[in-house]
Amino acid sequence: MADISAAYTGGQEQNAPSHEKRLLDVLDRMRNNLAGTFAVHLHLSALRPSHRQPHFLRMVSRSLDSLASNQDVQIFNFSNLDVVLLCRNTPVDDVDDAVFRVRAMFNEDPLTMSEDGSAEDRFSTWYDVTQPGDLKDFTETVVEAMEHITEVAEQQGEAMTTGRASKAMQGEPLLPDKLQQIAQKLLEVRIGDLVHRQPAVMVSGGKKQKLAFREHYIAMEELRQRIAPDINIFSSHWLFQYLSESIDARVLEVLSRLDFANMDVPVSVNLNISTVMTRPFQNFHALIGDHTDKVVVEIQIIDVFADMGAYTEVRDWLQDQGYKVMIDGLNPLTLHFFDPSLLDADMIKVTWGPEVRGGISHDQTEQIRNVVSNMPAGGVVLSRVDSEEGVSWGLGLGIRCYQGHFIDKVVDAMVSKGMIGWD
Repeated sequence: MADISAAYTGGQEQNAPSHEKRLLDVLDRMRNNLAGTFAVHLHLSALRPSHRQPHFLRMVSRSLDSLASNQDVQIFNFSNLDVVLLCRNTPVDDVDDAVFRVRAMFNEDPLTMSEDGSAEDRFSTWYDVTQPGDLKDFTETVVEAMEHITEVAEQQGEAMTTGRASKAMQGEPLLPDKLQQIAQKLLEVRIGDLVHRQPAVMVSGGKKQKLAFREHYIAMEELRQRIAPDINIFSSHWLFQYLSESIDARVLEVLSRLDFANMDVPVSVNLNISTVMTRPFQNFHALIGDHTDKVVVEIQIIDVFADMGAYTEVRDWLQDQGYKVMIDGLNPLTLHFFDPSLLDADMIKVTWGPEVRGGISHDQTEQIRNVVSNMPAGGVVLSRVDSEEGVSWGLGLGIRCYQGHFIDKVVDAMVSKGMIGWD
């Protein structure tokens, strides 16, 4: 079991100073000895909402941990989700490489589209705090971040008082002293009815369709209502990381009840890399026996970027045991920057979205086509397909596997006509 106190670094604890306050205190102590010191401000709060989810921010933390452990670098996690690196006598190239890795995790986000380090760079701001002007600007930035904490607290208080709080803001913050209690309740409550299934369909010659796999996932808001209705379990992405591993274990417990021996369509499940080598997964592995070929393990691309060594080890072990490995969280535009087939996964999942509905450049189209051709047949899944337009777009690029609300309707029609079974 993870060390809960060590897992908590988000500055949300009521009796602990915020990371903004801690940073100001550090700067004050160093004011007369700033030689060799610089700071980098990562503006993660300006990312798209879909990229500010707990699991993405958890990967940022993991990616930066190695820098902090090997260099004199302090990491401050602001309440607005920004991250600041305070570096002393640290090679600039080492920090630049770390920032580049974080930027690469979000390279489909408009925030990262400008050139790294350029005047137009909105993703990161660098400060040479040995210079009075930079020190003044940096200090003012941290002070503004502290003021933001007060403003948000006041807004949340007003919203809760008037009953206008959104689901995301409802409930008390997740704190370490509540985490063990929630984790224990997660072990005890029934969750089988919260594990939903979504089909993926393979389109073959003549546009014939057949089920490719059924993804099993848990409805997180429903889970929150069941295990902690008065707690916002998403408020601390650091503590939620610990909780997510327990969630993985419960989902695996539900999957282990399936009849893999008589299963005609594989299942897929999205897991943390760290979960694969834990006892719950090994128990699951023992239970399914010789039917590992009927399980697809989905891993988020941002999890892969955070620790390539861990990914490689887990991927090789899973594939050696007969599982299929799928990389999830890709976007059509990211395929223009790198070829995910180099990750040697069995499948990749690419999200269909508004950024490609209006058309993309010829070069981007050809890059996507090359990626599809480099993957095994049927190895690219186009997900979140909400219309026939997405299927037509994918077919034109050689994509044969689809998932999303439109596909759900297709499968429902196939079931009603007796073309396939669902249960």
